[in-house]
Amino acid sequence: MRKDMAKVIVERPRLGRAAAGLKPGRSRALVDDDGEIVRARGAREPAVRAPKTKSLNETLNPLRRYLEAQVGRPWNKVYSEISAHLKPTSTVQQHVRDHIEDFVAFRTRMREGQVYVNDRWGKEMPLAQTWQRLYVHPRTGLLRRNEKRLARGRMAREVREAAAAERAARLREIDAVTQAHLFGGDWWEVKLAEI
Repeated sequence: MRKDMAKVIVERPRLGRAAAGLKPGRSRALVDDDGEIVRARGAREPAVRAPKTKSLNETLNPLRRYLEAQVGRPWNKVYSEISAHLKPTSTVQQHVRDHIEDFVAFRTRMREGQVYVNDRWGKEMPLAQTWQRLYVHPRTGLLRRNEKRLARGRMAREVREAAAAERAARLREIDAVTQAHLFGGDWWEVKLAEI
C-alpha cells in the first residue's frame, strides 16, 4: 500500500496564487454594490491576504483498486498493511479507514452452508444481498470477490418490485372509486370518496 494513500484519496493539489485570482502586490479592498470602497486596508493588515489555495476531495478509487488487487490474500495481512499506513490517530487517515467497509464485508460467518454478513448496524443478511465488492471468507480468512453482489440501484429496484407485487396480490382496482382489498382471506369492496 502506498504510504501517502490518505493524501491521494482526500487531498487535492494546491491551486496556487494564479488560480486564486491575486496578483503580487495587489490588495483586496471591500467594495459595495455601487463600486464605492467601504473599508480600505488597515495599517496592520497585510498588503496581500493569502487566499485559500487548498481544498479537500474524496476519491476512493485508489483504495478500491488497492483492495481489489489484494483478492486471494489473507485479510489479516491486508488489514495490517493498511493499518501501517493509515493511523487511527489522524482524523483524515481514520476517515479513509472508515471507507474500507464500503468495499469489504469483513464481519462474516457461515450459516446453513451460506456466507452471512453483519452490516455496520448489526443487521445480518446473506452475502448475495450486500453491495460490497469484496468479502472475507469466514473459514479461510481470505479476501474474495463477491460474485453475487447487487448494485445499490438494482437492490432498491428489486425491493420496490417485490412491494408492488405484494400489493397487487391483495389489491384490485375495479374502477376509479371502487377497489377490492384482501384481508384475512376475505375480499372486501372499498368505495373511495372525498372527506
